[in-house]
Amino acid sequence: MSLLPKMLIASTLISPFANAVQAKTVKEVFNGDMLGTTQRYFESIAGIPRKSSGNEHSFRVQGCNITATIDNNDVSALRIELNDKCQADLSTFIDSYAPPANTPLTVGAFEFDNFTFMADCLGMCGNAYDPSVYALWEGPHAINFMEVLLEFKLVSDAAIDAATAWQNHMEQAAGENYVMDARFNCDDRFNTQGYNAFKKVTPTAITIGHGLSTLRSDCAK
Repeated sequence: MSLLPKMLIASTLISPFANAVQAKTVKEVFNGDMLGTTQRYFESIAGIPRKSSGNEHSFRVQGCNITATIDNNDVSALRIELNDKCQADLSTFIDSYAPPANTPLTVGAFEFDNFTFMADCLGMCGNAYDPSVYALWEGPHAINFMEVLLEFKLVSDAAIDAATAWQNHMEQAAGENYVMDARFNCDDRFNTQGYNAFKKVTPTAITIGHGLSTLRSDCAK
């Protein structure tokens, strides 16, 4: 047998195995063990990013969009866009604080309710983009002060209705200017009402990590 046929046979035998090794799953990439790893190691698991902007690097894994925040060459946060096919297991990040497996991932699924609610805007947002409401939770020392940020893009009826209910309560209690100026992003007066409004709404994305950038960060400026 000539050398060429032998090479073709070897290639046929090796390639399927190599592809199987390289194929990664969402559970492997969106995983608490990835936090704190180097960018090089993370990309050895997730693959080459499809897009990078500043410290944000976007990946496509099993048809799901995952974004890694890289600070000082280490992964500081991971974000996944959620839908029927793309779900997140939070147990590797926050252990027993995570909602039970196969439970709809809503703020009401967590055993705690001390979320901080923020929003890009509420009412009179214009048509340039779809605004979002955010629910931030900061974990205790037991889980290394891990931060969880749920994002609710205001596109579904459930999310819009929840945002409207939250907005109406704040306007009645604090006035329209309070809402128009988004002052709710800088205090905790209406977090309980935000939690009650969004308790059963399914988020469109979730970010977990340390030092998450939020709208609350702008309040100190």
